[in-house]
Amino acid sequence: MTGPMNDGPEPKPGVLSGLRVLDVAHQYSGALTASLLGDLGAEVVSIEHPKGSPIRTMLPKRGEESLWWKAVQRGKTNITLNLSSPRGRELFLSFIGEFDILIENFRPGTLERWRLGPADLEAAGANLALLRISGFGQSGPLRDLPGFGTVAEAMSGFAHLNGYPDGPPTFPSTTLGDGVAAIFGAFGLLAAHIARSREGKRGVEVVDVALFEGLFRLIPTQVLSQHLLGVAPRRPGNFLSSHGVLRNLYLTKDARYLCVSAVGPQAIRRVVMAPGAAELVAQIDAGVMHWEQPAVEAFLIACNETLTRWAAAHTYDELAEALTRAGAVFNRVYDAKDIIEDPHYHARDDLIEVPDRDFGSILMQGVVPKFPGREHRVNCAGQGRGAGNEAFYEGRLGLAPETVRSMRRDGVI
Repeated sequence: MTGPMNDGPEPKPGVLSGLRVLDVAHQYSGALTASLLGDLGAEVVSIEHPKGSPIRTMLPKRGEESLWWKAVQRGKTNITLNLSSPRGRELFLSFIGEFDILIENFRPGTLERWRLGPADLEAAGANLALLRISGFGQSGPLRDLPGFGTVAEAMSGFAHLNGYPDGPPTFPSTTLGDGVAAIFGAFGLLAAHIARSREGKRGVEVVDVALFEGLFRLIPTQVLSQHLLGVAPRRPGNFLSSHGVLRNLYLTKDARYLCVSAVGPQAIRRVVMAPGAAELVAQIDAGVMHWEQPAVEAFLIACNETLTRWAAAHTYDELAEALTRAGAVFNRVYDAKDIIEDPHYHARDDLIEVPDRDFGSILMQGVVPKFPGREHRVNCAGQGRGAGNEAFYEGRLGLAPETVRSMRRDGVI
């Protein structure tokens, strides 16, 4: 749990305080969208099938508890409800009018098959933005196909561009496609919410996100290059001379990895000043970065060769001292242990202790972005299945305890 990043006046509530979010997502992308909104102060109620979410099966686990679940469901009230059952549908429609946002990531047509599509929600009095994340979107010839993040990473062009020139396409080692879709989903929901408030619109506004589209949108020139130059970009590895920038990973004398990143003549000049490469500095000053593409790439290749030799001959600390003195952009490659031990992460509240029923407290990522002067608080890690049932169904909806018990016996919750 974390509070404000300063010692000033009492912090204000989270920037999304008062926003009511209902999360019926059963996969990571939708669940993460709701988590991001919850981090910023929204009230999030998460509906899980009574038999459990697929996210709970993901590894690693401690005992029977998935660490994925603990992270992505943090800050949410967890209730269970079988949406596909007649009684579950009726109950869902009885409280949908209380929420500003609904998040789902079923295959297109699933909510409609359960008679819970946008028209059904509107008929029940819903007045909200509905995020629908699916593999390929709610329209188009592929809409009915199932899809996960890996397929999105393949279809977006990302996998084709990732890896080394002489190797196969490479997928990321974590849920990049899902994560990017979640961010676009949150962005779309907030845009819809603002528009609805400004226009006074009622009913259901659909926000349609296909998993592959977020990553596709982030890759700047693959379509332009193919369309205008007739060239499909290829896998560059870590060295990006084809982008006109100086970026690579270098192995140091003491077997550590150093990354360097420089965009534009002045930033590149600072990097090549660090090893004392006077000839390269002179070429920068002569305007080489404004010459034709082959000359620019040849220059960057020469820079890369110099840095490779220089890194191999010095320890990381020696290299860091010279690069810092030159004002260059660089860093070592962190692993999880480095992150946990880094004082900057702690100073920025990027590592927080979150209360948890099973493990006491859990160290996890902090809230992003920061709003100085506002509270950044995560009240709990992902809860047990149906942990909030009594509080929600009895306390909030006013159902009798016997009614709740009977719904549990019948598999409705």
